[in-house]
Amino acid sequence: MPADRSASRSGFRLVETVEITCGDVPTRPLSALVDYWRLMAEDGLPCLSEAEPDRLQVLPGRIHLVRVERDAFRFLHYGAAVTNPDARDMCGLTTRDYEDHAFGELVTAHYAEGVSARRPVCRAIRAAVDGDVYDYVRVVAPFGLGGDSVEFLVIGTERIAVPARCERAGDEADPETLRATLERTKRLARQISGTEAGVALAGIAAAAALHFSEAMRMAALRRD
Repeated sequence: MPADRSASRSGFRLVETVEITCGDVPTRPLSALVDYWRLMAEDGLPCLSEAEPDRLQVLPGRIHLVRVERDAFRFLHYGAAVTNPDARDMCGLTTRDYEDHAFGELVTAHYAEGVSARRPVCRAIRAAVDGDVYDYVRVVAPFGLGGDSVEFLVIGTERIAVPARCERAGDEADPETLRATLERTKRLARQISGTEAGVALAGIAAAAALHFSEAMRMAALRRD
């Protein structure tokens, strides 16, 4: 159920948001995401179904996959370790469903920039949550599905400083369950490609692939 807008709270306060040119993305992982997008974009808007999940998963646990909707953006995959002022897993919800209204409006506006620009957009965000420093860098990379329309966004975020209460540790997932889900959604997406439902299922299949890649890489990091 969407959040009750009349009851929404906001401990988030924006100090400054600055666009950074793609050639000056300040962190190596996010720069790698931009570079991969550019490689795929040689023949036009990159096709999400042709993207390699491990190439997108430049920061395990800090990558989102978003479906572009009419007036919001729906999270098909929400990075397991991404922070937000609600300390909430937003998978399946939209940017309008953040309980912190001010944060949700900022995210919605930044995602819309990526759709309009049809290229990666990087921003450095300086902010505060209930008086504590909340700084991070975000890259928004647009993807299509073989056509000219921006259907999806891949989002990468890297924290600079965030309050500990906003942290999300991320749950461990069973690899075999994730693998089975991935194969099932890929089969369904192939069966009904070319329809609106097919676009949605292609996004779900890509989200499953990202989730699998994320789980494997985060598990490897825990072992190390």
